[in-house]
Amino acid sequence: MYISKELNLSRFLVFILIFLPTLLFAQSKKSKPQCFSATKLSVAPLFVGEVLFLYEQSFSKKTSFEVGLGLLTDNYIQNALQEVIVVNAREVVPGPSASLVLRYYPMALGENLYFSTEYKYRLYRKNFSQDGGTLITKEYYQRMIPRVGIGYHFYLDKRFFIDFSANLGFALDKKYQVGDQAPIKNIKLNAGIGLKFSYRISKAKE
Repeated sequence: MYISKELNLSRFLVFILIFLPTLLFAQSKKSKPQCFSATKLSVAPLFVGEVLFLYEQSFSKKTSFEVGLGLLTDNYIQNALQEVIVVNAREVVPGPSASLVLRYYPMALGENLYFSTEYKYRLYRKNFSQDGGTLITKEYYQRMIPRVGIGYHFYLDKRFFIDFSANLGFALDKKYQVGDQAPIKNIKLNAGIGLKFSYRISKAKE
């Protein structure tokens, strides 16, 4: 019953992720492009070992896309919750992370409230050494996270602002560790809060 509910929610979120971008692109065709761009540093993911830099660019009067690239170390929150014991034989290897977001601003481009649809990718990697380091097993924890969200831009002045957001979706997890016969796959609900220190490069037209 639990798996069935998660699958139903997954189908619903996939529908939203497909439907919302369609509305965004439809909006872009009806309106003349305006200019809004910003660079950002995502702060909240630091707790899950992610350093993420992002760039947002508008493509219509009320819509924009945001792309981000970063590096991963270790998922500190997950380790704390699961009481993971640190093993000296296990070495953290920096892994890649990426983010792609489409946004809709109902009031003003780059300001106030916005709605978003997002796809995140994270790949945690570790090397597990055995037999004095002669045998190394590559472990990994892959997360693909489609989700939708709502956010708000809080301006400190004309250029600097904080990007707050709340997101809900699901995570497609794939994990492999020493002792596993095969990678373990799982689907989980995913909820997150975003906090990004941002700098506005250009202003939206009046």
